[in-house]
Amino acid sequence: MMTNKDYQEIVEKKYGKPLKEIMYELCVIRDVVPWEGASELGVPKSTFLSWRNKFRFGPIQRRADFARQMRDNTINEYKQELEDIDFERDFIYKDEKTIRGFKEIMERLLELEKYKRTLLDDEDASSDILITMKIATIEQTLNYLMEYEQGKLHEEFNRERERIHYGRK
Repeated sequence: MMTNKDYQEIVEKKYGKPLKEIMYELCVIRDVVPWEGASELGVPKSTFLSWRNKFRFGPIQRRADFARQMRDNTINEYKQELEDIDFERDFIYKDEKTIRGFKEIMERLLELEKYKRTLLDDEDASSDILITMKIATIEQTLNYLMEYEQGKLHEEFNRERERIHYGRK
């Protein structure tokens, strides 16, 4: 009975490159299904699946790794963005009940939410999702405020209303 190691030696010799490169070509570039990859390599399906899992080339593993990488990139961006932020600084428009006062507090809330996200550990997925949603909501609110100040929000409303109105006919 041959072992996975025995199969690995045969496959690497046949293709003239390391198993990881071979598996990358099959699983990531060509996205073959396990039975097809196993057949092409001349190994049992269980061996192919074992190798795919070992190198994290399965579709779910790749998506999870990509999501983790995106999360880490975002957190690093937030850390850089917040590097020189003084969370104790005074509010300029604190006593105003105006759009600029609202905008200032929203910008400060955004900083806090981004900072909170940088503090989460990897296992706190539900908090990560909630904070990410808060960040997106605050960013969209600030975008609406900017569009409103630029006189573009009414235009956007009219475009959407027309799109919906004509889309129903």
